[in-house]
Amino acid sequence: MDRIPQDLIRSLRKLGLLESEAKIYVSLVMMNNAEVKELIDFLGLSKPSTYESLRSLEDKGLIVLVNAKPITYQAVPPDIGLEILTDTYVKAKEDAKDHFSTLDRSLVMGQVTAQSSDSLWFVFNKKSIDHKIRDMLRNAKKSVFLIASDQYVKHFTPLANTNLDLDITVFSENPRVERSLKKIFKSDRAKVQVISTTKVVGVLSKLNSLYQKEFMQPLEETLLMLNFDNMLFLIVDDAEILSLPALSGDGIVAFNLRNTHAIANMKLQYKDVHRE
Repeated sequence: MDRIPQDLIRSLRKLGLLESEAKIYVSLVMMNNAEVKELIDFLGLSKPSTYESLRSLEDKGLIVLVNAKPITYQAVPPDIGLEILTDTYVKAKEDAKDHFSTLDRSLVMGQVTAQSSDSLWFVFNKKSIDHKIRDMLRNAKKSVFLIASDQYVKHFTPLANTNLDLDITVFSENPRVERSLKKIFKSDRAKVQVISTTKVVGVLSKLNSLYQKEFMQPLEETLLMLNFDNMLFLIVDDAEILSLPALSGDGIVAFNLRNTHAIANMKLQYKDVHRE
């Protein structure tokens, strides 16, 4: 069993295979083709489990029956097999999105319908934040307003090839970041600037002190102790916001909201200050 890399088995399981299916598929790739008896002896699986997994792998298109007596299977090449698994996942994702869009919440919780979904906050943990960012940017129709650290540059540089109205502020201490962004974003529709972390601290202290100057200095001192590498403030189409605070550690969460009035107010505050 040690001859089969466990990291590979875990990867295939994440792509939707059961552990027995993953082990049989990898074994067939290693052997080129094998009889059922050889697979049972090699893997130590039970006969029923082996036959059930073989049928499932054949239905998925990952293995092919090459001989009926004795029953012998061959694996499709890994590059094709992985494409099959990926396509299956993508199709399942699209089907699930369609089904989620038709869910009737009133069937389980009548009071939910009385509360606008626009007022609900959704929370994303560290693992799902990148997926949410990509999803928001991919579905943007009109505009993107972004204030973020340079670690998120990889997500929004593809926007340079779109017709979206872009207002992007990146904070970074690396001078190459600004040169790179100016080269990438050449459209008149794109407003892109790079500012230092010190400027960001000033922005946030003004916002959080509600412009009361006596609170700004202690706030700035506190904010300087935060980790701005994680911070992100993203608004798409003036209809959805994703906010990630400047905190450290694995417990980081992002807050997501669809409320046009709240978004307009927050965007106005940021625009008023960060252009100063």
